[in-house]
Amino acid sequence: MFYLYIVDSIYMGFISKIMEKSDYKEVTISLIGPPSAGKTTLTRFMKSGKPVLEKPYTTLGVEIRKNLITIDQFRISTIDTGGQKVFQQTYWEAAIEQSDAVIFVMDATIREENNSELYQLVKSQLSYSFDIIPEVLPILILLNKQDLKEKDPIQPIEFMELFSDTNIKGRSVAFMPSSAKYGDGVEPALRWLLEYV
Repeated sequence: MFYLYIVDSIYMGFISKIMEKSDYKEVTISLIGPPSAGKTTLTRFMKSGKPVLEKPYTTLGVEIRKNLITIDQFRISTIDTGGQKVFQQTYWEAAIEQSDAVIFVMDATIREENNSELYQLVKSQLSYSFDIIPEVLPILILLNKQDLKEKDPIQPIEFMELFSDTNIKGRSVAFMPSSAKYGDGVEPALRWLLEYV
């Protein structure tokens, strides 16, 4: 009788683990984009759900965060990649190959008239991203740093005009305003992305 109880306990424990795993869909999202755009700040906000007020640090290479956040039936892990050109060429494609979706984070306060070199980097990295991201993966473009109102951040309609040469036809793509620092716009943006995973 005691033996039967132990076997039942082990069996029920195993079944509950299977049920627990089946309750969630595991999703991996790659975060790519230029340096200092807010990719790491976004992951830190997703983890804590609180404003990220301490000074951000630069990701050198890749940081993988497992089961960072759960939304509805999705358990999300992230692959946060460095934005410098050396990391773009080394890690972005490898990260994307392991992902169910991609978030391209850009600093929406960067405009051609105030920083032409960085603006051109954003454009070239966005174009490169669409070259390496398979058409089946949904892409969320976060127009980040919307909290810096004094810098007149780019809005979605303006983004469509400025980046109209990006080849987005036939893809699941959205561009949404956000502040990764304070979390504004993050949840609806993630929910949109998860709809297409």
